[in-house]
Amino acid sequence: MSKFIAEKTFRMTNENNDLVISYVVHGLEKEAAMLAYEETKNSEKKLEVEVKPYRSKRSLEQNKLLWVLLGKLAMAMSGRKNKVSSEEAYAIMLEEANVSYDYLLALPEAEPMLKKSFRVVRKMGEREVNGKTLNVYQYFIGSSKFDTKEMTELIEATLDKLAELGIYDSEIEVARREYRG
Repeated sequence: MSKFIAEKTFRMTNENNDLVISYVVHGLEKEAAMLAYEETKNSEKKLEVEVKPYRSKRSLEQNKLLWVLLGKLAMAMSGRKNKVSSEEAYAIMLEEANVSYDYLLALPEAEPMLKKSFRVVRKMGEREVNGKTLNVYQYFIGSSKFDTKEMTELIEATLDKLAELGIYDSEIEVARREYRG
């Protein structure tokens, strides 16, 4: 299946008064659009076409900024800025920001495996299912799955936490202006 991003849409009719929709494609997307055309130009089969607004995933700039802020948060919370303390700050912020999470039922002995699979796992309660006691777990999705809106929420929550701890510097203030308007 081919997929590409278009920037403009046009509506026309052909000589049989059939509707013809076309899209304007720029830059690197032209190659993807051309592949879609080549894959389908001689097809005898009908095509299913899905059109939806483009939503960019989290940006690399957002990711870079988040980890800079998490490093500063780790330093403020633990007095050191290393991978472990930055990861701990990341887990805290995923939980505090409450941006993207889900729930699951599992046997109590599955908890260690869940904690290896997800950044943050919280036991929320217990349920009886078919005579067995299962735990209800809330788990937080990591930022690698976030879109730009969710990343913005996580960055804003991290900026709030830094302000709450009284941590200010020029990098933080530039980020605060960018995300607070």
